Amino acid sequence: MIPLHGWLLYIGLYAVAVATPGPGVIAIAARALGSGLRATIPASLGILCGDLVLMTLSAFGLAVLAQAMGHLFLIVKIAGGLYLFYLAWKYWTAQVEEAVETAPQSAGRGFIAFLGLTLGNPKPIAFFVALLPVAVDPRMLNATGWLQLCGATVLVIPTITLTYAALAARLSKFVASPIARRRVNKGAGAAMAGAGALIMVS
Repeated sequence: MIPLHGWLLYIGLYAVAVATPGPGVIAIAARALGSGLRATIPASLGILCGDLVLMTLSAFGLAVLAQAMGHLFLIVKIAGGLYLFYLAWKYWTAQVEEAVETAPQSAGRGFIAFLGLTLGNPKPIAFFVALLPVAVDPRMLNATGWLQLCGATVLVIPTITLTYAALAARLSKFVASPIARRRVNKGAGAAMAGAGALIMVS
């Protein structure tokens, strides 16, 4: 079982990462602009399922690696911390993307499209590998801990993506504003740098 403080830390960092405007968030906002809030629900479920798959692969891959490497797993934790510093720099210096209106799709096609978008992006796996050791000792990860991580995913993905969709549907100028998205990027960069520092000192 993951301690409550570790689980809450994981949720906080994961929420920051999801809320940072990237391909998924931009596509969700664009879909809401073009087709309304309801049309984004299958898309949000596609992202959710994709993240559940990637989180599971990362969590149990780390668990196997940690058990095999023993104390050498410290190297993996340090590498994860360095990767979070890299993400912090990338977020801080990122150029914002344009939200492009998308054509209407059926619910099934919307789900498949966003599932593919998530599974086809290699960055989430690297992020999960870097993030998980902040909150979880992979050597202690069991079925209960995995269910907690699934719960975090189920809580964070719909909350963030549908919030963006609602904002896009109601406040398109705010969601589409490069200044607003740039500020979100810089806030995410600061949070990722803090997480990297936490790994280094833990």
